[in-house]
Amino acid sequence: MKVIGIRVKPRHERFDLFKVMVDSIRACNEHVEDDDIIVVSSKFAAMSQGRVIDMNSVVPAKDAYAISSMHNMDAKMAELVLREADHIFSGVPGFLLTVKDGMLAPNAGIDRSNVMHGLSILYPVDAFRVADMLRDKFLIHEGRRVGIVIADSRLMPTRIGTSGVALAVSGFEPVKDRRGSKDLFGNVMRVTLHAIADCIASAANLVMGETDESTPVAIVRGLSVRMDQRSYDWSDLAIEYEQCIYVRGLSMHGSKLVR
Repeated sequence: MKVIGIRVKPRHERFDLFKVMVDSIRACNEHVEDDDIIVVSSKFAAMSQGRVIDMNSVVPAKDAYAISSMHNMDAKMAELVLREADHIFSGVPGFLLTVKDGMLAPNAGIDRSNVMHGLSILYPVDAFRVADMLRDKFLIHEGRRVGIVIADSRLMPTRIGTSGVALAVSGFEPVKDRRGSKDLFGNVMRVTLHAIADCIASAANLVMGETDESTPVAIVRGLSVRMDQRSYDWSDLAIEYEQCIYVRGLSMHGSKLVR
């Protein structure tokens, strides 16, 4: 497997995501092959949609002030989290633990990094539709059958640092069901599913980086995955939070849902 980082000039306004990706791939003297998996930063996809918020324009409501006081966080950020999150659990100073599009995410995935001071980036709207659009355009305009991953970085419980996670996919099977297969010692796997898309996002994250790399696109080549044309959604990558071992386990010890 090979991971090729694609550097892209910083953008500050809406733009044509597919065109910028293709132009940047060519500017890096790279190309796309059939069965490549193209990984795109969720922040980059969100920027292309204009999902950048001037924090000065955010007017906190009463609930936001109450939450900001409880968790020692900016009331404007609390307001954005209330708007964006599907569910909000408790939090720690400066952050709320939320569920957004089926995934546990601090502050509903809202980020202030890699954006000008005073702005915040939200998650892209309908990331799976974006992934499908990119897959279709690479086939129509470039003649290449590819897979797409819209990726973000995440925190794992008890672990230091971030790794990659797939917010959305298109063009390949994102999870491999290993239930019923046997391990090296003949034990039958009863619950194991391999998160292929998340592993790809983590591999790409190594070259895309987290700070000033300016590499929001990566090409993953030589990986054996099952390509397809099916349209996926978040339920193909995630389980309901009520079924999550972390959420259920912590809830047994008194964690409460804010809303």
